[in-house]
Amino acid sequence: MLLLPFVYAFAHEAYAFVTLNVKAHAISWFIYGLVCYILVYGFFLWRKIAFLEIFEHELGHALVGLLFFRDIQKFEVHPGGGSVELVGGNSLIRLAPYYLPVFTIPLLIIKPLVSPSIRDAANFLIGFTLAFHYTSLLKEFNLRQEDIKETGLVFSLCVTCIMNIIMLIIILCVVLEIYSDIPGYFERSFKKAVESYETILQAWG
Repeated sequence: MLLLPFVYAFAHEAYAFVTLNVKAHAISWFIYGLVCYILVYGFFLWRKIAFLEIFEHELGHALVGLLFFRDIQKFEVHPGGGSVELVGGNSLIRLAPYYLPVFTIPLLIIKPLVSPSIRDAANFLIGFTLAFHYTSLLKEFNLRQEDIKETGLVFSLCVTCIMNIIMLIIILCVVLEIYSDIPGYFERSFKKAVESYETILQAWG
C-alpha cells in the first residue's frame, strides 16, 4: 500500500505530459497501429496466437532476468504453457511479462535510426505491438498466475501500473521524437511522489 503515492505521482505526471505534448495528428500512425491490432485480434486472432502470447510472457521473464545478471537455466515454451528457470529472482523479474512490451522494445531502439520516410510505418508497428502487449496483459493478469500469487496482488497491481505508465511515456516520447523529455518525466514524478508522502505524513502528524 505504501506504493500508492508512487502510482498517483507517476499517473499524475503522465497525464500532465500527455496533456502538454500529445496531439492526435502527431501520433496518428501510432493510434492506427493500436486500433488495427485490436480489430484484427477481435475478429481473427484471439484464439490463434496463444503460443505467441506465451512466448512473449516467458521472454519477458528471461530478458529482465538478464538485466539483473541472472543465469537462465531453462527456457521452455509450448502451446500448453511455458516456464523459465533462473538462478535467483525478484519481484521485477516475476512481474516482467505484465509491464514489458517485448516486441515493442526493438522498435523503440531502431526508431531513431530509420529514415524519416518510414517513421510513420515504425510508429504504426509500435502501436500494433503495444496493443499486443495490452491484450496479453488483460488476459494474463489474474490470481491464477503463480507470478501474482508469489508477489502479492496489491504489490503486483502497484508495480504493474507504475511500470506500464513509465513504458507508455517512454513509447510516446519515441513516437513524438522528444527523447529529452524522458529524464524530466522521471524527475517530476519522483518529486511528486515525495510531495505526496510529505502530505500524508503531515496529515497523520
